[in-house]
Amino acid sequence: MTLLAWQRAGTPASPRPTAVLIHGWAGHSSEWETAGWAAGLSGAGFDVLVPDLPGHAASAEVRIPGDAAPAAWTAQAMLTDLDRLHVKQIAVVAYADACPVAGHLLVRAPQAIDRAVFIGCDDRVLHPQASEAARALRDPDARVWHLEAAELVRQARADPRHDVGSLARWLEENSWPAAPRLGALSLPVLFAVGTEDSHRARAPRLAALFADARLVTAPGDDRSVLSAAALVNTVVGFLQDGGSGVDDEP
Repeated sequence: MTLLAWQRAGTPASPRPTAVLIHGWAGHSSEWETAGWAAGLSGAGFDVLVPDLPGHAASAEVRIPGDAAPAAWTAQAMLTDLDRLHVKQIAVVAYADACPVAGHLLVRAPQAIDRAVFIGCDDRVLHPQASEAARALRDPDARVWHLEAAELVRQARADPRHDVGSLARWLEENSWPAAPRLGALSLPVLFAVGTEDSHRARAPRLAALFADARLVTAPGDDRSVLSAAALVNTVVGFLQDGGSGVDDEP
């Protein structure tokens, strides 16, 4: 039995690495199917596994221990689950706030990861109004002064399955692994941002930490880029043979 809730698509017996797709904060695993990723990757011959993060959707009852960092603890939980599912080699695709989880996966088990893709993220993690939004999630009577904080609260409460207390912790405590640990990795990494993505200006700073990274753009902003068919095709090509399919840099 796994700790997190997982969905599966594709062929478990595929000789390719299993594609593990990690949704962003206040999201859920079904987003990857809606955006065409499950079909695109399974159609290319990949076994596809998609978890709900702790506190989210079908994994809402999974609590991160109080003394643990959310991204690092989740990465270890995922590795434990993948071992129980008899998955030995994976390719990781992470979106937005979940990219630090993928980073922790890479530094914890580099030998088990073939390639990694980071979509819509940069070297920052915390939202500018994270503390205000977290307070409002814990206390429904708390005042929300900033539109950005109000939008975060709306996102967290949009799915009634979420545990909003857990999502508040994610806002305040999400973190990347130390830069030297990322820089010591040798596996190929692809960074993708939308042409109107708020992360576009700073994404190169994050990509520069990795020894073998490339950076591509796709149509869309922070949200819509995930549904760009061109990006799905680019990532499929990268995971198949290392070709990004695009030579563009933002």
